[in-house]
Amino acid sequence: MLNEDLLIRLIPALAIAFMVIGFYKTLFERKVQAKERAEELLSKKTDASLKSSLTGSKGNGENLLKKRKKTKDKDGQGNEPTPIDKLELTLEQANILLTANEFLFISAASSFLGGILGWLATGKNLPLGILMGLCSTGLPYGFVFLKRMLRMKKAAAQFADILDGMVNAFRTGFGFSRAIQMVNDNYDDPWGTEFGKMSAEMNLGANLDDALANLSRRMPSPDVDLFVTAILIQKETGGSMAELLGTLSKTIRDRYKLFQKVGAISAQGKLSAGIVCCIPFVLCGIMFLFLPEAMGKFFTNPIGIVLAILAGFWMLCGVGVLYKIVQIDV
Repeated sequence: MLNEDLLIRLIPALAIAFMVIGFYKTLFERKVQAKERAEELLSKKTDASLKSSLTGSKGNGENLLKKRKKTKDKDGQGNEPTPIDKLELTLEQANILLTANEFLFISAASSFLGGILGWLATGKNLPLGILMGLCSTGLPYGFVFLKRMLRMKKAAAQFADILDGMVNAFRTGFGFSRAIQMVNDNYDDPWGTEFGKMSAEMNLGANLDDALANLSRRMPSPDVDLFVTAILIQKETGGSMAELLGTLSKTIRDRYKLFQKVGAISAQGKLSAGIVCCIPFVLCGIMFLFLPEAMGKFFTNPIGIVLAILAGFWMLCGVGVLYKIVQIDV
């Protein structure tokens, strides 16, 4: 057991250290990352230009589709993404301006502070403190995935309107780059942000294929994949961009209406699943409120801890089954 006086001195020292590291990463590392990203885009342009001069431009729609399918789940260089790469991508999809290292640092700090607060709140009970520390580790992840889910939902609802805006831009005589910049200027997050990133990448030297592939990775959606594939094929085969995007907009709008209809039909099942999942936590909270001593003994007794773990496991299994039942793909 740690000495209480030592712990009181240790917490402020660690908090100050965390603040110093956070300020350093925010103020200095961001500039280095931006410079490295710009150099990477410029090098991609040079490599693409060299490859184009050597192989010519004999691509067709079938080869583009095969290439898109092959590299859809890979990183920008065609390699399998690492867990750190996946975390970086998730943060970018949630529009959270943090690197993976910074996020892991925040998660570790949340776990440490949650464990200390849990240890103090439960009368210096070490097992409960460790349990609360482990639960606190997941709080930053829960926030990121919730924000990502809400952002993807908003993007799906607005995508058809974005395509209609691009159609109007093409009909007034704008080119593709100017249409992208128009979306960036006239729309808020998520599409204003994402098309702004796409425009910045192209201005820094990335070719259209790489910019569209990055957009598809940042916004994982069948609608975006369809948009990217259509643009790439149109670039090779030619045709009216306004007519192509107009047809695509109508298809995506009809698909989204069907998705909303299916969501309304399955809303009752989702509500029932949510209520069933919340009942154990509500009952546990009520028992902690009215029978704190008995619940404290339950969670400190080895048999009670084992039973709680088993109950949690089977509850997760039930949640998974309920999720599969109410999840309907459109």
